[in-house]
Amino acid sequence: MRFLLLFLLYSNSSVADSAINTFYEYYDISPKTKNDIKLEIQKNTPIINKSTKYHGKTSWQIEWDISWKQTNGICYLDASEANLDVLFKMPRISPDFDAKNTVTIAFNRYYRALLKHENGHRDNGIKALTDIKRLLSNFASFSDCKVLNKAVESAITMIVGKYKHQDIAYDLQTKHGKLQGVSIKNFI
Repeated sequence: MRFLLLFLLYSNSSVADSAINTFYEYYDISPKTKNDIKLEIQKNTPIINKSTKYHGKTSWQIEWDISWKQTNGICYLDASEANLDVLFKMPRISPDFDAKNTVTIAFNRYYRALLKHENGHRDNGIKALTDIKRLLSNFASFSDCKVLNKAVESAITMIVGKYKHQDIAYDLQTKHGKLQGVSIKNFI
């Protein structure tokens, strides 16, 4: 009973801090007509996986940091932080290219649809961050700080893996956005 009381006294009182950092990386296209938009994207996209070219991509990564204290032989999280970095790789009409208004309008409509799909990937990263934040705010105490550290690392790795698999499933379910209307044909 005494051990249980110590466990409760030294249970995790840390509050997980978090931040979401969003970055954009663009590749330029120079379409002269609306019909050139797809050709320009296919020609200039740096996003290639197994010889398939994609128009957009979202990558996310969670970085985390913890500190712990040990009191009366009980090791518990003292503070924790988890941050989400999201990188969108997207097409844009080159700032040096003077596109016709009709081309810009069609491209912008397509871009919004593509970004909406890519935001689904970002949302998986946000869900992972939320789960990690919840985990760190309520993490159990251990008698050994090395064991605590390994347990935190293992739990976070499992959460990230779960949402990385959901990213793969999301692309399969939406056919990389096609079932969400991400087709340049819809906008030209």
